[in-house]
Amino acid sequence: MRKSPERVEILAAEYVLGSLKGPARLRFEGWMMESGRVRQEVWFWEQQLGALSTAAPQETPPPRVWSDIQKRLWPEQATTTAESPAKAGWFWPGWGLMATAAAVLFAVLLLQQPTPGVERPLLAGAIIKADMGDPLWLLSETGSGNLLKLRSVAAGTAESGKDYELWVVPEDGEPLSLGVLPAGDTHEVALSDEAQSSLTRSRTLAISLEPEGGSPTGSPTGPVLHVTRLYEL
Repeated sequence: MRKSPERVEILAAEYVLGSLKGPARLRFEGWMMESGRVRQEVWFWEQQLGALSTAAPQETPPPRVWSDIQKRLWPEQATTTAESPAKAGWFWPGWGLMATAAAVLFAVLLLQQPTPGVERPLLAGAIIKADMGDPLWLLSETGSGNLLKLRSVAAGTAESGKDYELWVVPEDGEPLSLGVLPAGDTHEVALSDEAQSSLTRSRTLAISLEPEGGSPTGSPTGPVLHVTRLYEL
């Protein structure tokens, strides 16, 4: 499929809206990894369409919604009384983001308190799969030591002889490897100054399937399985 400017523009808009699904979405995410021009088009539509959400009236979901989300994502805390969404200042915009799993997960992450003394906004997000109800991973910056924290929720282990590798997708240039993702509940990744700077600007991460031990070339060699944007806490 040719990456004509017109086709990239249409697909980028569909990607941001969430109407691009299945193999077409996976193929487009591969384009994002390969082309800075494609990434710029996606970010343009995120800014254009994201403005619509602020124009819609804000609604506070009933307390049971937050309670159900907590029980699903953090079952070990299910016995703890959930904080009221209104008290936490958590609102859902009335636009179509309400219907997406990503919006729910980002809203949960937004409840985390900023780390004192951190001047720049921290980033957080989730890696999701369209046909799964739970996120694969939750991600957030810790605010100390340039660390990125990942929590596995529904992610399985890679197939035999393979590893999942995490990448920062910069605005321009080649993806930067953050190493392979080990099996386990939580994992912290130390970001180099270059990776931190690139992530702050692009706010984009990707996961590819690589040979055991990671890519032998320093660039993604296997299929790009997931691409996700991070959002400010």
